[in-house]
Amino acid sequence: MSYHRFLLTVLMLVTLTVTACTNQAATPRADAVTMPPLTLTADLSKVDLCRAIPLAAVEAALDAKLTGAPQRFTYGDASASSGCQYDAGADSQGAARFAYVALLPAAAYDQQPQAAPISGIGRAAYFTDGADARQLWVRLGDKAALVVAIGDRPNDDGLTALGRLIASAIKE
Repeated sequence: MSYHRFLLTVLMLVTLTVTACTNQAATPRADAVTMPPLTLTADLSKVDLCRAIPLAAVEAALDAKLTGAPQRFTYGDASASSGCQYDAGADSQGAARFAYVALLPAAAYDQQPQAAPISGIGRAAYFTDGADARQLWVRLGDKAALVVAIGDRPNDDGLTALGRLIASAIKE
C-alpha cells in the first residue's frame, strides 16, 4: 500500500511541475493585443506613451509580467522626446528583463547605425544593437521616429510585434 501512495505522490508532483512550467496564461500573445489610435502632437514630449501603450502588449513582447508601473523618461539627451520604460525583473539566469519605447524627432532615425533593415513597419525600419539593448528604430513620417528596445537578451520577435503595434496606432 505504501508503494502505491509513493507512486501517486510522485505522479502528482510531476504533474504539478509540468503544469507550472508550461503555463501559457502568464502573458497574452502579442497578436491578441490592440492599441487605440495615438495622435502625435507638435511637441513629442507631451505624448504620454506610458498611458497609451497597453501593458499587455509590453508583457507579451517580453514574455513576462511587469514588476511595477511603467516610468516616463527622456531618451538620451533628446529633450523633445517622449519615452516609457518597463521592468519585468530578471529571468531564471539572472538577466534583466526590460523594455523601453520612445518617440523622437524624425532626424534621430538617420543618426543611428542602421544594422539590419526590415520591412512592413512605418516608412522604414531597422534593428541595431544599442548601448543597453537590442533596438528597433522606425521612421514614422516627417515628424517622428520610434525606438523600441528589449533587453537584456535579444528578442527580435518581441521588438517587431511591439513596434508594429505602436507604429500602426500612431497617426501624424
